[in-house]
Amino acid sequence: MNAPNVKMHPAAQPQVSAKRYAIVLAGGSGTRLWPLSRSSKPKQLLCLNGAESLLQQTVRRVLPMVDASHVVTVTSAEYRFEVAGQLLALDAALAGGVLAEPMGRNTLPAIAWAVARIARETPDALIGVFSSDHAVANDDAFLRAWQSAEAAAKEGYVALFGMQPTEAATGYGYIQSGKPLAGANSGPLSEVHQAARFVEKPDLATAQGYLIEGGYYWNGGMFVFRADRFMEMVKQYQPQIFAATQNLAEKNEALAAADVYGSMPDLSIDYGLLELADNVAVVPVDMGWSDLGSWESIYQQRGKDAQGNMLEGDVLAIDSQDNLLWSEHGLVATLGVANLAVVQTRDATLICPRERVQDLKQLVAAVKESHAHLTEIHLTVTRPWGSYTILEEGPGYKIKRILVNPGAKLSMQMHYHRSEHWVVIDGTARITNGEQDIYLEENQSTYIPKTNRHRLENPGKVDLQIIEIQSGPYLEEDDIVRFDDVYGRIPG
Repeated sequence: MNAPNVKMHPAAQPQVSAKRYAIVLAGGSGTRLWPLSRSSKPKQLLCLNGAESLLQQTVRRVLPMVDASHVVTVTSAEYRFEVAGQLLALDAALAGGVLAEPMGRNTLPAIAWAVARIARETPDALIGVFSSDHAVANDDAFLRAWQSAEAAAKEGYVALFGMQPTEAATGYGYIQSGKPLAGANSGPLSEVHQAARFVEKPDLATAQGYLIEGGYYWNGGMFVFRADRFMEMVKQYQPQIFAATQNLAEKNEALAAADVYGSMPDLSIDYGLLELADNVAVVPVDMGWSDLGSWESIYQQRGKDAQGNMLEGDVLAIDSQDNLLWSEHGLVATLGVANLAVVQTRDATLICPRERVQDLKQLVAAVKESHAHLTEIHLTVTRPWGSYTILEEGPGYKIKRILVNPGAKLSMQMHYHRSEHWVVIDGTARITNGEQDIYLEENQSTYIPKTNRHRLENPGKVDLQIIEIQSGPYLEEDDIVRFDDVYGRIPG
């Protein structure tokens, strides 16, 4: 028997409020969606269920409630430029709200840092916190749940979204709902209950019992609270995190100081705060939520053809049923296969039974032992100025296609171990090569000896594309000595 359906209160149309903020968490990395997701480009930056990345979908979902200047996105220093670029494509104001962690410290330090900054200006701000790598099918239900949670936040609660379970899942934590909030007889508060307890990922029999009993919801990591009340809770239960985030808020820097950030314990908000507090509430919501945590969850969430195949990219499936077939590069053709996950990128291909995708961590560990770079970077790598794609490499040489965005430029740099030959294939390049400043157009080229200081810039209105041929005994990216960089990357 399924848990009872939850009827959401028909709240008023959402309106942007000057007191409302959103924090989007975009710092996680993972390999459960390998070979597409890698440590340098995790799933929140990928387009897994549409033309926009999961990060962009998340931010677009909150904008009916929040002004773009009130969206704070917390990410890793490694991803901050791509995150800013993806947000810039939605609204210029969003790119100015990116905070970068020098290292991961789990969700509580990340959230507390962002809240501390908001609270300095607006202590009574009402803040929603959302993961950037989840999918939501029903945006209207999401916005109504936010309004109900906000009504509870005004009463001093931290209000969590309780996702309506659709199966006896063992991969999620659960929240048991308790009594309705006192006085919550009508309006948005009528949907809110006290959180009776948190349950870590249960075994199958326990999860099945939750479905039969009802009143248990998946913990999807979305919640709403008032800024000053939240910081009081952090001060009470985690004073070390409180002190560090106050320090960071006073510095008001977009990249947190490593010594201060590193002094905080590695703690999730569940363990470090919510499970200790008594002012936690839950808002049950059925909004078609999925954490897209595996290829199987993507298969379940996406549409299928008449044979039950989920197809993405250049795919040809004959006499094939119930497969996930995904091509990033080239043709994937199947004949007479069933219940497989096949994911092909430019440099790696995954083939496994769909029922085994939950065990992908074992395979990725083995790949990391033998081909570590295939778990870390793609052949196309995003940089703050654009991107590069490795076309071919071998002993003593590497060939790249480099794309530089209009108005962007690379750092002034040099290499000890390699020389480079640049050929412009599209656009106009301004190049510093030693003491020379030159402009090159299509089919023109220049040679850069090793140890020459050099810089590539796009002064034009369209993308600049060049082919770079590297030669030398060592061709890795750490053979870059930076002298000047407009993006603030550390020299060396």
